[in-house]
Amino acid sequence: MRSMLTRGPAKIEAVITPLIDIAMLLVVFFALVSQIGIADFVKLNLPKPSPTAAVPARNESRIVINAIANQDGNVTSWRFSGEDFDVNPSGLQSLSKAVTAAIRANPAAQVHLRADANVKYTYISPVLDQVGKAAATAIPGHVVKLRLAVQPEHRGG
Repeated sequence: MRSMLTRGPAKIEAVITPLIDIAMLLVVFFALVSQIGIADFVKLNLPKPSPTAAVPARNESRIVINAIANQDGNVTSWRFSGEDFDVNPSGLQSLSKAVTAAIRANPAAQVHLRADANVKYTYISPVLDQVGKAAATAIPGHVVKLRLAVQPEHRGG
């Protein structure tokens, strides 16, 4: 009975057959994927962009509205054609009338709205509305380009 209960030392073996199978499958997978990837490339002849900072400004006619703001980003007035307009509704109405006259005088002009990066949008939105109304009033059906030019914040250095 004693011979049935005694066993010799156990053999510890690593079974590497499944690891070899997985390695072979990975090799086949990556070989197929690399062949598919090569066929997917399409040569594109894209134009080379010119650096915009090096291009001189064109002499387009434009109507410029400047935001006069304090350090907190609050607009104190709007400057157009050397005249300052208040931020209140009556000042915006006067600005709209002046812009309407300028658009009638030069229908091809673009409207540029200039502001600092720290100007709050709550001041910009009403002026955009007034400029849109001025353009519609000046020449009905005429489209006027409006550009918002923002001067970046200056950081010390």
